[in-house]
Amino acid sequence: MGHRANFVLVDEAGWRLYYSHWAAVRIRSVLAPGPQAATRFIAAQRLCRDRERDWLDDVWAEGGAVVDHLTRRLIFYGDDLTLDLPAKRVFLRLLELTWPGWSIRWAYDGLGDLAAHVGVDRRVVRSIDEDARRLPKELHTDPDWPCHLLTVRDESGGVTAYPFLEDCHTAWQGPALLERLTVRGLDRLELPELPVSGLHLDLADRTAGVWLGGTGTGLVPALRELWPGWRVCFWEDRYEEQRRRCAGAVVFPPPGDDLALLDELMGSLERSLGRDPVPAMLDAVRRHAAEEGKRVELNPLFTAHRQVDPQAAEWAALLRAAARLRTLLENRGPSAGTLSGP
Repeated sequence: MGHRANFVLVDEAGWRLYYSHWAAVRIRSVLAPGPQAATRFIAAQRLCRDRERDWLDDVWAEGGAVVDHLTRRLIFYGDDLTLDLPAKRVFLRLLELTWPGWSIRWAYDGLGDLAAHVGVDRRVVRSIDEDARRLPKELHTDPDWPCHLLTVRDESGGVTAYPFLEDCHTAWQGPALLERLTVRGLDRLELPELPVSGLHLDLADRTAGVWLGGTGTGLVPALRELWPGWRVCFWEDRYEEQRRRCAGAVVFPPPGDDLALLDELMGSLERSLGRDPVPAMLDAVRRHAAEEGKRVELNPLFTAHRQVDPQAAEWAALLRAAARLRTLLENRGPSAGTLSGP
């Protein structure tokens, strides 16, 4: 039980690795108030004694961040943002206002990007996700669940669509994917909601376009090796690149209401103030144990989390930034700049 996260602080003293047992689902509240508030929160968490070996791995880590004061770079992932692309984009726009002068990047390789930033080999945190690397044997047709979208444009310009289960990514297959497909694709597909990831192949010019709404363990660093002889483009989370190349063969849902998403985000941040997850979770475990008449032995790290809220001035600055973002959205201001990939 837990929502484990690794954090890294970088400053003149070097870099330090921290651990929280509950912060992975609180990434938004940690980062939204800006670099000083985020730094205070991270520094209050459990300091890892061996910064080279005490990392979580891809299975156990559900989020984290690097706050680099030397290069003024923020790299992060986690929270519900891994599942909700429109909400992630609104949050990134808010961060551009609360972290002025900083380079902000989503960690598409998850914990691997955090480790690599401070010179730690990605293999230290790597844990292979076999489900993501398999090729489904049937199309995904459940409208209640999002999909991974494969589209193939043949030499004549026709596009075939293959919606698969969301927990796979067909880019892992490399060029052999075209031979391994055992299902018949669709000439036209209408999606009830956005895919979580995608791959678009253009057979005429041998290009592969890859995008991720959340994270893909190990995928992005391996793309060029996986697709020898192909020109590989990583589109980060820009599903619009795939939509444009489908030429109407795939109908995507209309964009969400950014103003409503901003309101939801700010409401969530306000509700998180002063809410320490540790006492609530301890109480829940004790009540469950009493009801079952069992003795519960807790993970020693169960309480490894310290709640640190933004100061009044930081919260006020966050509210001003949200108001400014609201004005930009109402005036259809320019979208957030393209965030650089790994």
